[in-house]
Amino acid sequence: MARPKRDNTSVEPEMRRLAVEFSQFRQDNNLSQKLLAEVIGISRRTIQSVEAGRILPHKQTLDAFEKLKLKYAAEGKGGSRKKKKAA
Repeated sequence: MARPKRDNTSVEPEMRRLAVEFSQFRQDNNLSQKLLAEVIGISRRTIQSVEAGRILPHKQTLDAFEKLKLKYAAEGKGGSRKKKKAA
């Protein structure tokens, strides 16, 4: 019997949240999927799967991602993509 395909509209909330978080961080910091993957020690395909909401990363991956976010924040990187209002 064939396994039913997963409906992307029923992605779990945590997976959806992480998909947005990974993608937004990467875009805000002008990082490619390949570079982000190299920095946190996983494959580009894993980044693609996380951002697509297909997988939930391992704890080790999440820890590495959190450390990277803290490093970027401490260095003043990670600028918001939101535009500032003119005074």
